[in-house]
Amino acid sequence: MATLGVLVIAVAVLFFVLFWSGRYGGKNRTGVTSLHRSPRAHVTSKGRAKKGYAKREDAEARAQYLTKRDGVPMNVYRCDTCQKWHVGHAR
Repeated sequence: MATLGVLVIAVAVLFFVLFWSGRYGGKNRTGVTSLHRSPRAHVTSKGRAKKGYAKREDAEARAQYLTKRDGVPMNVYRCDTCQKWHVGHAR
């Protein structure tokens, strides 16, 4: 009986950590945790690899193109993991 209780608590803690990390939580979560520092940190929500740009100017040109093409504001940011520039949705 005690083993089942420990198992239930472990599963609950695991679910809470995954939900809290934002990976499996709501889409509007903005908190960044160490759980984002993984190979999955370079994958889009559609499962494609993120494009990294060595120069900020290249990333800004792409962001401007995507903003005009899609009508959705895009911005650039420097990645703490790979030190390259990525294009993302402006908030």
